[in-house]
Amino acid sequence: MTASAENFYLSGTEPGSTEGRCLECGNRISYGSRTDRKFCCDKCKNRWHNKRTRNSRLFRIRVINALEKNYRILSGLIKMDVDTVPVTVLGQMGFDFSHITGYRKGRKSTEMWCYDISFTVTETLVKSIGRLDII
Repeated sequence: MTASAENFYLSGTEPGSTEGRCLECGNRISYGSRTDRKFCCDKCKNRWHNKRTRNSRLFRIRVINALEKNYRILSGLIKMDVDTVPVTVLGQMGFDFSHITGYRKGRKSTEMWCYDISFTVTETLVKSIGRLDII
């Protein structure tokens, strides 16, 4: 461990001391057999790591929820035998065009997928809504 890293983990202690401060709660850590401890207990260690990964976990949850909502909307249209719908109406239904699972851009339209549902988007219409034939 470098001197600067050691000072980070041992903040508030004298050089050469056998005590440091917990990164989560700030309590003193008494070093036993390990001098590189960063947390006073498992609870603090888990809490600190959970805080670090919270933003990425919440981002993944938001993306999955948006994809599921889009899928429900498209599935509902298929059940009602709707093949074509204006882009604005689909947007009013809550469909988010930024959350899809794939796309292929053409000259005048874009073919998009939301899991096993395929649809074609032009400037004003969403058409050819249907499930992919999966073998």
